[in-house]
Amino acid sequence: MRRLATWLAIIAAMLLSPAFSSSAQDGAEFVNPREGVGDDMGDPEPTQEDVTVKTAVEKGLRHLASIQNQDGSWSNDIGNKLGHNYQRNVDGIGKPHVGVTAICCMAFMAAGYTPDRGEYSRTVGAGLAFVLRNIDRDTGWISAFGTRMYSHAFATMFLAEVYGQTKDPVVLSHLRNAIKFIVDSQNQQGAWRYVPHQIDSDMSICVCQLQALRAANNVGVKVPINAIEEAKNYVRASYNRWRLPGSFKYQLDWDDRSTFALTAAGVVGLQSLGEYDSHSYVDKATGINTRLDLSRSINFLVQERPDKANRYTWLRPGWGECNYGFWYGHYYAAQAMYQYQFVSPRVWREWNDLNRKHFLKLQHDNGAWTDEIGGWDQRKNAYATAMACLILSIPRGYLPIFQN
Repeated sequence: MRRLATWLAIIAAMLLSPAFSSSAQDGAEFVNPREGVGDDMGDPEPTQEDVTVKTAVEKGLRHLASIQNQDGSWSNDIGNKLGHNYQRNVDGIGKPHVGVTAICCMAFMAAGYTPDRGEYSRTVGAGLAFVLRNIDRDTGWISAFGTRMYSHAFATMFLAEVYGQTKDPVVLSHLRNAIKFIVDSQNQQGAWRYVPHQIDSDMSICVCQLQALRAANNVGVKVPINAIEEAKNYVRASYNRWRLPGSFKYQLDWDDRSTFALTAAGVVGLQSLGEYDSHSYVDKATGINTRLDLSRSINFLVQERPDKANRYTWLRPGWGECNYGFWYGHYYAAQAMYQYQFVSPRVWREWNDLNRKHFLKLQHDNGAWTDEIGGWDQRKNAYATAMACLILSIPRGYLPIFQN
């Protein structure tokens, strides 16, 4: 009964509250409709499935710690996306990767380890030191060996999570500069592309910038309200109403394909902007009152889940589909479903059950998860392993970006 009352109170608060509080002239507060959920209910007893997942994550983290470079970084040949094709970043092959390093460190933090606490405190601290060494002190741009806006966003989000745990003033200073860089790089479409100040945008890069902005706002770094509103207009305009209803487009002008990963990114983008359910808004381009139905987006994700029909059971479940898009798609889909549970707890429960069942089968004996870029080389699977650990750790709620 108390659980039901809590959910009803959340929904009522959403209906009565604006998307953002504009009390600060130079910034905005992001809405958190889940605030207080579970506060009066205590932590439930872990199930056997919880214990099994925690064991798998710990095994994955041990593997990540074992392949960390001496400078605190991780290497992974993630590469660059060009149109419909994918190629490795020649400048970054075999080199430390600032974005992957941030993702690996967040995997440890999602399991409860911080730069100043826990068994892997030195591991996370060394990763933090590497990220800090690759920040341009004048602009706030975080990059190494040709990494681009993806990596800047993940590194910025990592700094926000670190500051939220440690209150380190040095981290806060760099976080503010990194956020200013994101805001200053926002283009006329209201979003972002691979490099700063490009005239076009895409959803996959937009969502990680929005999560960085949200993570920073969560720890008290204000984000200009005009940047929020422009980004919200972009994400809403990317919603498909007619072709593949409920999905989200890759780009507005040049490439309108819609996929599982892009739709997950679109939903999380809206959630990062304070929109957690279906809603109506005035379309900026047409002035028409428009309905955005997120329940259709959730249904699209359920129907298009990439490991739903598995063609690779003879080798290892899902192996042939575990490319870079598989992992970032599932990373955002898990967050989308987790946040959607205040609307439909069943949707999240069923999704999380599938994640556990499938991802545990994909883990190798050494604790790693792999992708098609790294293959079986244990030195090149940091990205996939960190993503799997993050996805499986979302329900634990240690990272604020997963809570809100």
